[in-house]
Amino acid sequence: MHPSDNERAHINDAIQKQKNALAPLRITGSPSEVGQGLVALAELYWMLEDHAASREHYEEAFGFFKTAGNKPGQAQALFGLGVVKAHFEDHKGAIEHMATAALLFNEARDREGEALTRACIGESLRAMGEADGAEEKYQEALILYRQTRNNERIARLLLDIGDLRMARGEYEPARKRFLEAVPLLEQGEDAEALALGHLLLGESEGLMGHHDNARPHLLRAVDVYGELHDHVYEARARWDLGLSCYYLQDYAAAREQFEAVLPMYEDLKQHDEVAKVKNVLAHFAARGV
Repeated sequence: MHPSDNERAHINDAIQKQKNALAPLRITGSPSEVGQGLVALAELYWMLEDHAASREHYEEAFGFFKTAGNKPGQAQALFGLGVVKAHFEDHKGAIEHMATAALLFNEARDREGEALTRACIGESLRAMGEADGAEEKYQEALILYRQTRNNERIARLLLDIGDLRMARGEYEPARKRFLEAVPLLEQGEDAEALALGHLLLGESEGLMGHHDNARPHLLRAVDVYGELHDHVYEARARWDLGLSCYYLQDYAAAREQFEAVLPMYEDLKQHDEVAKVKNVLAHFAARGV
């Protein structure tokens, strides 16, 4: 989500304040202090979506941390550089930086930092089409997050791993990941992740033919996506819910979902989906259901 004009103004103000604070640090501060100031500046530029400036300040920060022999700082700067490179779709470069960062986080016994870095390596591998490598990195991150009991991160990784399994047609292993993730997400405050968890669990149940099990999860996904005004995913959940109702021979409920999703697809200009729903509704009309 892009920052609003008001948010941009606040970020620009914070950037100027950080620059003013950094100027005397360059003269009187230690290399580590300057490095931390540069990382803070890089993070602000990232929030402003000035990714080139963010990269420049992470690179400078890394130099100061290296001079200081500050390995946690080096890890932090390399992680930031990896994220920027991934943004520019230089995933090989991102993985190189993050692999070094992961080793440095490990040396510093920073399991949260190492876990996040390994998960991000997984994201880059996934973007490169290397699903097996991505899952391996997700699993490594998952082990670390289980040690720190970071339930929010555990749940998101379970969704990622399950999604990869779904893509391979391994519906039962995927379902097990989603079943573990959803109760954790229910305890948290990330409504978007919760909706996705219910959607994926419902889809995996449906693909296994368990439409009774799928239905409540898809209904919950519809409700949460509706509250979030995410019409793309709400439409996906309604289509899936309509199918589950159809297979359960609850034709009235199925028709309700298909009629509700039709204007969504029209607003989204998803013409193939519009045609598909119209065909289904025509089929219902012909059968008098």
